[in-house]
Amino acid sequence: MRAVVAHGADDFRVEEVPDPVLEGGAVVRMEAAGVCAADRMIYKGDSPWELAFPFIPGHENVGTIVDLDRDAGVRWGVTEGDMVVNEVMVPCGACPLCRRGRFHLCRNGRHIGSSLPGGWAERMAIPPQARVWRVPTGLAPEEAVAAEPLACGIHAIERADPGDGETVVISGIGAIGAGALAYVAAVKSVREIVALVTTPERAALALELGATEAIDVTTTDAAAALRERTDGIGPDHYVDFTGVTASVDLGFDAIAPGGRITLYGVYRERATVDWNTVAEFKELEIRGGHLAPTEFGLALELLASRAVDGRRLVTASYPLAEVRSALEESRDEALMTLKTILRPNA
Repeated sequence: MRAVVAHGADDFRVEEVPDPVLEGGAVVRMEAAGVCAADRMIYKGDSPWELAFPFIPGHENVGTIVDLDRDAGVRWGVTEGDMVVNEVMVPCGACPLCRRGRFHLCRNGRHIGSSLPGGWAERMAIPPQARVWRVPTGLAPEEAVAAEPLACGIHAIERADPGDGETVVISGIGAIGAGALAYVAAVKSVREIVALVTTPERAALALELGATEAIDVTTTDAAAALRERTDGIGPDHYVDFTGVTASVDLGFDAIAPGGRITLYGVYRERATVDWNTVAEFKELEIRGGHLAPTEFGLALELLASRAVDGRRLVTASYPLAEVRSALEESRDEALMTLKTILRPNA
């Protein structure tokens, strides 16, 4: 079969590789696979992870089951012919974190799309320890592939845990941030949702998805603008999806006393924190978010009901042979590219 094989930075090749073999889980025919910011970081040689090349990337996957172990089918509630999505983490299931239900933080876990072969291939094996979800009837592959980034956005918001009548700032309207914004607008009873953006096009998208206001940080003193919108106090929640330390600094400046800052991203630089701002002056809470341990089912429900429109999140598609174009895509914000996908069998 054909697959993309990552050999190192700037060296992703479409090659012929052996077909996957059923080993207690499932084999799927790939329908769609997302291109994540993490994939681009690996391609650019700019990732913080220690990776063993070569490997087949792709962790945002939608596939149709063509071979299935009986026990796995019972455990996952699926049958041959079902279209499914997988979670990226394959936990060990035995460590203290797994026993506490924190399997997304498993230190012994493996990741589909790096330490395990991913979905940038015509077929993919899903190991029996993986977490798998059936795609609801009527949801197209190019919509279902948004389940992973949407689930991540939901997890970030649930970590932030905004209450009724509170103000939420979402910094960074990429695929995960856009999903998080749409989730807050659809489900939460907050007073305001303010998006921080870098172009007029992203501002328009944020408003379309349900933001009350969009502030362009490149042309506006965003911290002052946020205080002005909140009677001089600042927002209750600041959720950052940018992976940029300057955005986190802005959050510390703008957040209200007693507020909560939630970080969901991969940060390339260390930040300097004034701990007096956290403790003495503002009594802040800081939370982190990682993957999506319990949110995939809800994400699929929201996509299937169109409460969140996956068609709006997925905005560019390439065949497997054009993987370099997908990776090198400029992500020109004027083109409104949020989530690029590969169609391995197109």
